[in-house]
Amino acid sequence: MSKSSFSKKINVLLVPVLATISGLILSSVILLLTNHSPIQAFSALVNSGFSCSKLTNCNFFQTLQLATPLILNGLSATVAFRSGMFSIGQEGQFLMGAIVAAWLGYAIHLPPVIHQIVLIAAAVLAGGMYAWIPGILKVKLNINEVITTVMMNNIAILFMSYVVNFPMNVDKGSTARSSPIDISATLPTFFQGSKWGVGFVIAIAASIIVYFYIWRSTRGYEQRMSGQSPLFARFGGIKTTRAVLRGMIISGGLAGMAGAIEVMGVHHRIMQGFSTGLGFDGVMVALLGQTHPVGVVIVGILFAGVRLGAQIGLQTFMQIPRELGGVIIALIILFVSADTFFKDVVQTTQKWLNKIFSRFRKA
Repeated sequence: MSKSSFSKKINVLLVPVLATISGLILSSVILLLTNHSPIQAFSALVNSGFSCSKLTNCNFFQTLQLATPLILNGLSATVAFRSGMFSIGQEGQFLMGAIVAAWLGYAIHLPPVIHQIVLIAAAVLAGGMYAWIPGILKVKLNINEVITTVMMNNIAILFMSYVVNFPMNVDKGSTARSSPIDISATLPTFFQGSKWGVGFVIAIAASIIVYFYIWRSTRGYEQRMSGQSPLFARFGGIKTTRAVLRGMIISGGLAGMAGAIEVMGVHHRIMQGFSTGLGFDGVMVALLGQTHPVGVVIVGILFAGVRLGAQIGLQTFMQIPRELGGVIIALIILFVSADTFFKDVVQTTQKWLNKIFSRFRKA
């Protein structure tokens, strides 16, 4: 492994960690200003988000369950960004995948394994095709993908509101919702009383596949070159238009898969307000994770744990508004935007360590 490659991998791991620590330090100042002990607050946050007293009552399992859609949506944003498309349409693609999975979950009746595969495949196709639209508008008409993906998100949100209130509405309750999916379409969980299950395994498998696809395959190289250096890619004979569209379809498919897993493994239906910004959170996870699958998995789990800890630990046990968890995440994102500073810190530290080790070797 070359030194530059090793340095990049160190940056992927350390930059989010250093940004997180910096965000927590600044959050400590805010806690002190509100007359709360930072040590007690962070202890409650960590215990509520990452502790595990017993298998039947494990907060960390809930964190992993909450991290599943974040990881998949983060991978979706990663693939799009690496393809040169600043797509923030994960919310809409997520919802389209969820709608298709929820409908097929009760509309067709199949054996367990086949039913689950059909739902996930259909959701991937729905999300991929929904992402293909802004992709084709970009490469053919040069319409800014940020604008089109935001508009597509709004369309998907309104479409979901329509289907759960009218064609898919199962009753006339206070909250519009669809019929529950068949048991054969649900994803199994690992422990009773927990919704952490096969969906998380699928998310980890998707992370591994995305890594090997983007960094270890010819088509992945084409996408990275199309995103990082389009002119070089064209002179190198790479069909950038095809690479960009392929990247958008894969990106949308991953977000659609996240929607299907949320339906099949957690809610078993869709309802009004089904998604609470999970697609947008995926974009933040991708940015925090340095648009790398390993970073996305780490940050997705951290993001979910902080959110759960803020809701249970800060609000319930310490009477601190859970919005502070959002403040902590916002501060972390702010520090991640200063990634050049942290990269310089990491590189300087590496140089000092190399000097120290070289002196010991000479001695």
